[in-house]
Amino acid sequence: MDTIKDFTLGIVLNDMDFGETSKIIRVFTRDYGKLSVMVKGAKTNKSKNLAVSQVFGLNEYLFRKGQSFYYINNAKIIESNFKIRENLENTIYASLALELIDKSTIERDPNIKVFDLLNKTLNLFNGSLDPLSLIISFEIKYLSFLGYRPKLRIYDYNYFSIREGIIDYRDEYSFEVTREDIAYLDFLLHNTLDSEYNYGINRKFFLHNIIIKYIKYNLEISNFNSLKLLS
Repeated sequence: MDTIKDFTLGIVLNDMDFGETSKIIRVFTRDYGKLSVMVKGAKTNKSKNLAVSQVFGLNEYLFRKGQSFYYINNAKIIESNFKIRENLENTIYASLALELIDKSTIERDPNIKVFDLLNKTLNLFNGSLDPLSLIISFEIKYLSFLGYRPKLRIYDYNYFSIREGIIDYRDEYSFEVTREDIAYLDFLLHNTLDSEYNYGINRKFFLHNIIIKYIKYNLEISNFNSLKLLS
């Protein structure tokens, strides 16, 4: 097996049971992109890698490569982000952020800007910010990094098209929005993740549903399992 010579930061996106005691985790690393990692004995309390294989966790890893998976040679916790789990909304939307990254990235394709964005987002979900505004901000910033920044122009009549962004006519792919809606989205797009903007919860839910449709259409994602917890 080949060892990746340098330690790298990684965020655990998801995990899957493998046999009675082991897990396969997907880790989004800062330097190597997404990796599938076999963690033997991870389901046992005595495992030295139990803590560094928990979803949401930011850890430092040294990996070695096998035929089908990577394995942990050494690791230590940087930030467990455990407080995310203390709030249901934070858990749902933080899980959505992880699922979006997992479903829209390929293995061994590093993107430092995306890693840093995800890391900052999870850190904020670990606190007490408005989770719905935070996930919308994360999503439109991430879309921008991928080349799908929604066009947020203001017209006399405004519709959000899941194909094009804001347009001035209605079609089968569009939803009517207000100028205030566009201003809210534009604020989230151009300001930092922790910037606060007081906006009505019903409009935020409405706009987030549109953004999810925009993501599904442009990134060709059929569904998000994390959102089923909202129903």
